[in-house]
Amino acid sequence: MIALAVVLSALVFLLAVLVAGLLRSHADILKALHDLGVGVGDPSSPRAAGGPTGSADGRGTPVQMGPPLPSGRNATSAPAVAGSTPSGDAVAVAPASGEGLTLLAFLSSGCGTCGAFWSAFRHPERSGFPADTRLVLVTKGPEFESPASVTSLAPPGLAVVMSSEAWTDYEVPGSPFFVLVDGRSGRRIGEGVANQLSQVAELVRRAVLDARHSRDSEETAGNPRPTGLDGPERERANDRELLSAGVLPGDPSLYPTSLADLYGPGNGSASAPGR
Repeated sequence: MIALAVVLSALVFLLAVLVAGLLRSHADILKALHDLGVGVGDPSSPRAAGGPTGSADGRGTPVQMGPPLPSGRNATSAPAVAGSTPSGDAVAVAPASGEGLTLLAFLSSGCGTCGAFWSAFRHPERSGFPADTRLVLVTKGPEFESPASVTSLAPPGLAVVMSSEAWTDYEVPGSPFFVLVDGRSGRRIGEGVANQLSQVAELVRRAVLDARHSRDSEETAGNPRPTGLDGPERERANDRELLSAGVLPGDPSLYPTSLADLYGPGNGSASAPGR
């Protein structure tokens, strides 16, 4: 009897340890789910600072499904579109270069409305766009789109870039979405959603007329259009100013080696440090 009691006691102890371990594991799982916002209770309720999703002021941090959209960016900037072709080759398109227009068409291989544009763009000469318009088709990257599907839809002779980053840079709300860039100014002059090719042609026509009217008004008033609203535009504006002043790339004045090079000889500001 004593041996049986000892065995039963040992079994009860082992069961107690097992149950305690299961409860601890279950509690850890619930805590992890709660921190991710899918657990029990209100995931947006305040938590102690320093927790997995807490902040210094004790407020919970919302879970982000995907990368955040850029903020504080000039809405007229036209960053380069870099990605890959459907065949996997690296490619980059700089809409803010050249003298003509660049129309970025953000399309998807699985979008029903986009199907009409894929077909229509096989004959871009019938689009009604200005003759100097360059058409670039932009899909999301291979992680979201099937390269084989994009290849089967892509019109021959047109540039196709698979780039999820471009959709983020241009804050594309959905497809089909179109952005028109004026290469001469390096700025976006029109963007919007369209369901038919005629709507896109009208978007391009209005944007070109508005940009031309704005440019003519500024020239008449003698007020040049402000530039330098973002990094690329500041760089282009600085390059134009330097070239107009006769300062070419590689000019020694661009690479000062002493304070005298900056302030001129004899200027008190050019004194050696410590004097």
